[in-house]
Amino acid sequence: MKEEVRKALYKIINQLLNLKRPNDETALKELGEDGKSFGYFPRDFGMEEWDWPQGIGLYGLKKLSGEHEFPDYNEFIKNWANEQINRELPLKNINTTAPLLTLMDYEDMEQLSLEWMEWIYNECPRTKEKGLQHVTSGESKSELSYHDQEIWIDTLFMVVLFTAKMGIKYNKEDWKNEAAYQFTLHMDYLFNEDDLLLYHGYDFKNENNFSEAYWCRGNSWFTLAVPEYIEILKNEVSSDSYRAIVNMYKLQVNKLVELQSQNGLWHTLLDDDESYTEVSGSAAITAGILKGIRLGLLDSSYIQPCRKAIAAILRNISEDGTVLNVSAGTAIGKEKEDYKKIVIAPTAYGQALVMVLLAEVLNLEGL
Repeated sequence: MKEEVRKALYKIINQLLNLKRPNDETALKELGEDGKSFGYFPRDFGMEEWDWPQGIGLYGLKKLSGEHEFPDYNEFIKNWANEQINRELPLKNINTTAPLLTLMDYEDMEQLSLEWMEWIYNECPRTKEKGLQHVTSGESKSELSYHDQEIWIDTLFMVVLFTAKMGIKYNKEDWKNEAAYQFTLHMDYLFNEDDLLLYHGYDFKNENNFSEAYWCRGNSWFTLAVPEYIEILKNEVSSDSYRAIVNMYKLQVNKLVELQSQNGLWHTLLDDDESYTEVSGSAAITAGILKGIRLGLLDSSYIQPCRKAIAAILRNISEDGTVLNVSAGTAIGKEKEDYKKIVIAPTAYGQALVMVLLAEVLNLEGL
């Protein structure tokens, strides 16, 4: 399997760096504002922008750089960052923080990382109970969408991991505590203790979880973020925070294994068999489970469902390296049916999340 995985990774990486636009882009452009309800966000389809899809792309490249006989991608990453800075960075928001999770490792990016961290801690709009409000990019990089009083599950991966990593790097207790608090707050408002899954978001104004959708990629951000968070903290976890986060992760993983479809993937609405199965969320779920096994958070009994998912994902990689059956950008749906309308398209994060998964396959002995 591992040789097949290496070959697939080379194709996926090459396609990420030369990603094609979706075939139906012209039709989506003509929809105007309505295009967003179908997932049309132009920033998602390549490495030309500075936003969360590219942040996930950098994260995937860094995982493989110089490992398992892969090339060193550090120069590409640094050059990418410098080109973006010279061109003009977008306004600071939750999603545009994502590239810093990787870039903070580079000396040249230290000042930028510190500036961004100060924004998160001191200036980012807050909800009630001091949650990080899910501010995102607007129509252009110089505009913002504020999503007033809303928290989204995506924030754990896009911002909280960076916050924790900065706290460890600079030994800042306030930043470490902020990361732990945001994890706890998001779990408190998004995790359903009966269904053992996480909602896409919470609205503090209306005190509800919108359509109460169990969105696949949303849940996968949690599955992947938890072992990453534990690895970042190493021996600096507080016992209460550690136990609560890991316990919820285990409960969610058990439920996800139960909901895995016959084809090895997960449905875009996890508990709706009539919704399509989706590759990016399935890849992140599987990567999060494999990393949990590698870190000792889960035992080896979880390997079998991972094997099933890996086989399915490998079948969804085209000959030119395009990761297929990836749902496009997904805002919180007013109704659950909205999630089924999101178009399938090649995206930077789709390529990257499969890269992250296949890197975990190479990292785990005995798979």
